[in-house]
Amino acid sequence: MTSNTNLHPPHQGILLLRDSLLPNLLKEDQSDILYWAGKELARSHTFTSLEDIISAVKEASFGTLTLLEQKKSSYLFQLHGEIVHLRLSEHTDADFSLETGFLAQAIQTYTETYTEGSFNIVRKKKVVEIILQADRKEAVD
Repeated sequence: MTSNTNLHPPHQGILLLRDSLLPNLLKEDQSDILYWAGKELARSHTFTSLEDIISAVKEASFGTLTLLEQKKSSYLFQLHGEIVHLRLSEHTDADFSLETGFLAQAIQTYTETYTEGSFNIVRKKKVVEIILQADRKEAVD
């Protein structure tokens, strides 16, 4: 594991857990389990605005979230910042399913429509794009 002296100790712990321990424990089920876990974490919050969601992502130390594009039933977000940059620099197989699940559930809570998501890593920029698709025909309780 590469040591980065610029990081505060809490970030070092996050990197160790997210990119070393969890992949070792969860193996091939990592993405599915982390996506579900992200959705479960978001269920404990109330989101009344996009600003609430963006703040919650930052508070969870997932990174900085920027809305790039919003259409009638889809959203394109960019996740960036120090923690994202470091995870992508130090681990070529960094997984962002936890963040994606959290964001999908947050948008689902905010819009009251069934929402799922996926992510793409943009390695040149060291950012993650999170794409969410909402099913406006399927309301949630």
